[in-house]
Amino acid sequence: MTTPAESRPEHPRPSRDQHDAVIEQTTHRRDHRGRARSPLIVVGIDTSETSPHALAYAAGAARRMHATVLVAYISTLATSAYLTSLAPMGADLTTDLTTEQVTATRELATEILHDLPLPWSFTVRCGDPAIELARLAQDNNADSLVVGRSSSRLHRLTGSTAARLLRRTHCPVTVVP
Repeated sequence: MTTPAESRPEHPRPSRDQHDAVIEQTTHRRDHRGRARSPLIVVGIDTSETSPHALAYAAGAARRMHATVLVAYISTLATSAYLTSLAPMGADLTTDLTTEQVTATRELATEILHDLPLPWSFTVRCGDPAIELARLAQDNNADSLVVGRSSSRLHRLTGSTAARLLRRTHCPVTVVP
């Protein structure tokens, strides 16, 4: 009678160097222009309470995938309408508010991603969040898109950014509570 350990064929474990080589192959694939690139995770953040959760999730996924993180703050259409001087008396106040929000989200990204051993970047765009995040993901051939769940009651009528992203993107969308 043989023991279960004796009946199983032995499979040599890959050495650490072989494992690193496999990871290196997957993280340095070629895009359609022939350039080497690593996977890309786009994460949309704002000043909501779910943004830190979405950013932390994206950082963990990037660490596991050896991916680059692109953090995006999208200034909404209402704010950008004021910035185009449609309301000149409130333009300075709105510009200051937008600058404070961008600074706050950049500091949040720096705080959460400071120990991430992988590259990350921060970008600001103006427009509808779903359209701009979908465009950003498509333009950069993103492998994944991460957003926080909306807590606004208005989104029950108009549709949340996450729901609208699902219809617009060609990459997986993760909604973090």
